[in-house]
Amino acid sequence: MSTVTGDSVPYDRTAQRPAFETLPEFVRDTIRAALGDEIISVALAGSGFTSGFAGVVTAANGRSLFVKAAGPDKPSVLGSYRREREINAALPAGLPAPGLEFATELGGWIVLGFATVVGRAPALPMSPADVTSMLDAWARAAELLAPVSDAFRSVGIRTLEEDAGDQFHGFAEMASGLSTPAPGVPVERLADLAAMEAGVFDAVRADAVTHGDLRPDNMIVTGSGSLICDWNWPTIAAPWFDTVFFLVTARGDGHDADSLFFAHPTAAGVTGDQLDAVLAAAAGYYLDRARRDPFPGSSPHLQPHRRWSGEAALAWLASRHGW
Repeated sequence: MSTVTGDSVPYDRTAQRPAFETLPEFVRDTIRAALGDEIISVALAGSGFTSGFAGVVTAANGRSLFVKAAGPDKPSVLGSYRREREINAALPAGLPAPGLEFATELGGWIVLGFATVVGRAPALPMSPADVTSMLDAWARAAELLAPVSDAFRSVGIRTLEEDAGDQFHGFAEMASGLSTPAPGVPVERLADLAAMEAGVFDAVRADAVTHGDLRPDNMIVTGSGSLICDWNWPTIAAPWFDTVFFLVTARGDGHDADSLFFAHPTAAGVTGDQLDAVLAAAAGYYLDRARRDPFPGSSPHLQPHRRWSGEAALAWLASRHGW
């Protein structure tokens, strides 16, 4: 129970994105106008599990933007980018995140332009230096995300339980017979896992905002620190919730996730039982979703990512209990 049997995914090259030339002409013209000159190069983003356009677009005048674009043919991506625009207006100053410099909607499309960052997506296995850099960035961000600001409330941010109340009951369904146990789940531990999982919302209740999807592929490592991207779905919960989800990947990579967690500023005052609740919720969520049909247009790497992450979360939890 203490090992991960699946293969990790190449987080720096999971995406399947449309070419710039396939975007409608009016979208390309909008991007060209925002940059102020003719487009001379486009470098598509390699990370991500959705199929929206995303990449660094550079103009002849030397200006560049990291552009995201989606239209009515991809409604889930369109909604995600639209929410990202709303959330970016509420982000606190000083947050280690690329700034939104341009945003518009036209013809059923949304186009976002972020400040270009010179950096890289972390690859697996993550180096200790990269893990430290990303955890440091998250610690700085977490300080700015509490208490919940009026700006966040004005864009309708909700609690984790309101946002994800139907997502963290994977082990409960397996234990009750509503679903069959996922591969690798110890049947004799299902009752324990379901009980732990049930405590997740109480464990992370707080007057704070958390990213909601903190993974290495949602971060950029630069020479002067890391930046946190993709603020699509922040939620009201203790930021250490995301620290756990980030460290699930580190645990799968072989890092000492327990030590890294309790040494992190967001974990101050967190009990072992609270950590277990989030780990059980994470493992149940990933392992349950890994065997479902993925959402339309998603990357073929999505389900392997979920399976691997579920195994890593369960292995971390098992190691804490000597299973």
